Amino acid sequence: MTDPTLSQDAAHAVALGILTHFQRQADQGLIVLDERLHVADVTESLEARLDPAAEVRGQPLLHLIHPDDQAAVPDDLLVRLHSGQDAHAEVRLNTRGVAVWCELDFLPVTPPQPGMWALAIVRDITPRKTAEQHARTLEARRDALMDVAMDAIVSIDRHGRVVAWNPAATTMFGYTLKEVLGQQLSALIIRPADRDAHQRGMARHQQTGETRVAGRRVQVTALHKSGHTLQVELMMKPVQIDGQQYYTAFIHDLTDQLEAQRRLREQALHLNMMQEQLPTLSWTTDPDLNVRMVSGQTLQRLRLDPRALVGRHVTALLGGGREEDIVGAHLSALAGQRGRYMQRVQERVFEIHVSPLHDTFDRVVGTVALAHDVTDGHREQLLEAARAQVLRSIAVGAPLPDTLRLLAGLLTQLPGVIAAQLLTVHAGRLRTEASVGLPGDLLVHFTGDVDPQALHPAWAEALAGQDASVATLEHPSAWTPWRVALAGCGLRACWLFRVADRQGETQGLVALYRALPDAPSGRLGDTVTQAGQLMTVALEQDHHLQTILTTREETLRTLGVALEFRDDETEGHTDRVVRLSLELARRLGLSEAQQDDLRRGAYLHDLGKIAIPDQILLKPGPLSADEWAVMRQHPVTGYEMLRHTPALGQACLEVVLHHHEHWNGGGYPHGLKGEAIPLLARVFAVVDAFDALTSARPYKQPWPEDRALEELRVMAGRVLDPTLVEVFVALRAEGPPPESATDLLAPAPPQAASDGPTGADEPAGPRS
Repeated sequence: MTDPTLSQDAAHAVALGILTHFQRQADQGLIVLDERLHVADVTESLEARLDPAAEVRGQPLLHLIHPDDQAAVPDDLLVRLHSGQDAHAEVRLNTRGVAVWCELDFLPVTPPQPGMWALAIVRDITPRKTAEQHARTLEARRDALMDVAMDAIVSIDRHGRVVAWNPAATTMFGYTLKEVLGQQLSALIIRPADRDAHQRGMARHQQTGETRVAGRRVQVTALHKSGHTLQVELMMKPVQIDGQQYYTAFIHDLTDQLEAQRRLREQALHLNMMQEQLPTLSWTTDPDLNVRMVSGQTLQRLRLDPRALVGRHVTALLGGGREEDIVGAHLSALAGQRGRYMQRVQERVFEIHVSPLHDTFDRVVGTVALAHDVTDGHREQLLEAARAQVLRSIAVGAPLPDTLRLLAGLLTQLPGVIAAQLLTVHAGRLRTEASVGLPGDLLVHFTGDVDPQALHPAWAEALAGQDASVATLEHPSAWTPWRVALAGCGLRACWLFRVADRQGETQGLVALYRALPDAPSGRLGDTVTQAGQLMTVALEQDHHLQTILTTREETLRTLGVALEFRDDETEGHTDRVVRLSLELARRLGLSEAQQDDLRRGAYLHDLGKIAIPDQILLKPGPLSADEWAVMRQHPVTGYEMLRHTPALGQACLEVVLHHHEHWNGGGYPHGLKGEAIPLLARVFAVVDAFDALTSARPYKQPWPEDRALEELRVMAGRVLDPTLVEVFVALRAEGPPPESATDLLAPAPPQAASDGPTGADEPAGPRS
């Protein structure tokens, strides 16, 4: 403040001296204010830090202050300064970049000078404000942690007086914050018998720095406000704040945990007693899947010593089983999930459920497994599934060998059965139809049809009508090669069951092989009887199916041969083209289904000629254009006559419809070209042309085969598929196999009709 006795010049000199002083201060500055509180002057160091966007001098003071802090400037600042009073404010100034916290001390100039009515001393207090903000943040975080912590947090000073007490401490000990602040902690929650030790421990730490509990979890007995005690887990941390010693304790109530442990011990005791009596098998493992405990009455039945099992890896506990299933189930349990797997042990099947093993803190520390003996139920499920599969195979008309193989597989699911064999009787001799699990050393004795007496007397006895005959090493009869092989394979018994047809006649045998020389049970006999009935049904169905197929083939052949008598075809044309077509198809590697379609198409290829009038079909001379138009309709007519016949597949119908198409597109009825012509039609076209050339007709003599083959080469690429012609010519060069009408009528195994690949043309026959 300027001395009022100074002259105006002296006052101005003092003001300049003050300005000069503040010019040299990096963290301080001076603002000269006029009578309107506008900036008259400012020190250069301060001006350099202010916002340079606008001229500072002449601006109101409030323009230099951050908008959020302008309210901190007293509203009556002008009045105070006019009355000679000082004023103070802490605000942020608008500086370059981040706003800076400053302390403003306003001093009036007395007497006021022109342009100098008051001074504002500016001090940078940013470090202090930052520290205060940091302290407030830490305090807020501490208060939040104290409030939400589930454990009690208690702080005391060096004298043992409570300075912090969170809500969890109130819940745990019953005291409110107001009740405990400033009170001795030992008088509140420490039992009288333990208070002296508490005081001695604090004194020892303050004198020597030694502590026995700092940083360690210790279990102690604490005192509740109501007077009852509780077990707690305590961890204490000493800390120095501003040179003062404080102690903070984190306290966890163990009441629920200890009660849970007590109940767990009781339950474990009861569980162990129960497990010893349960008819199941159970065990526990550590995290490395090594067995820690195993119990259950099943151990006695399996003749296992539990002491020898402890310490084994779980995969070696019972022996057998898929290692990936065992380990996978236990690893799932270690991950907190449940696992399950099946394991066979000594002819028994167990379903094993694996669960996580938790400790008192609910942490997974291993696995616990419970094994249920499901042998009977598992076997029944397998038998039922296999029986359903056999019935389905019979119902859909699957090939007999496939059905009987399924049936033999069903029988191997029976208890103790190692191998099963199904045999049929043909003129008193036995023929193996299917077998599962039968060793090769025994199979060699069933090559072809075999004499049952040569195998073993038991086989002949079974065929003679006995319900079952057991052949074992104790059988009194002589050792036959089959019996020696039986013993060599480790088999001690062969159960033989007679299979009768509907008239009671023996039509086959069921042979079951076992490693033990015992007799079959009545229940097993009933199962085998049912299997024998299924075998009878399958054999009868196959016989009926073969009869139907043979009848159908004979009917198709008869229809084809009948057409020969109306047309000018030579006798035997139908059988020849069928035989040649099948030879070419086999050389091409066509499937059985394609060969079936080709054979039937060959039988019926000219069926449409039935609708051709005799005067055209049997005309001895050349046909007119109109007559040729009628003749060329016979493939379409034949196709329309046959296309609603379910037994004829689409590939068969394509032979009938397209066997007169030409490779170059000049054929009929649709003018197909190249591989657009179905493959089977192209195959038949080659054969039909060859037979037409090599057979006698009323209007021509038969050509020699070499000339006919040469003509086929001429037709290749124009009328016929050149690739098929080349294959057929090579096939004929090897020499034709002997003809056999029986071969033509032999039905192929029943398969669904198939559309063969599309492709070739066919040659023009003489009157086609």
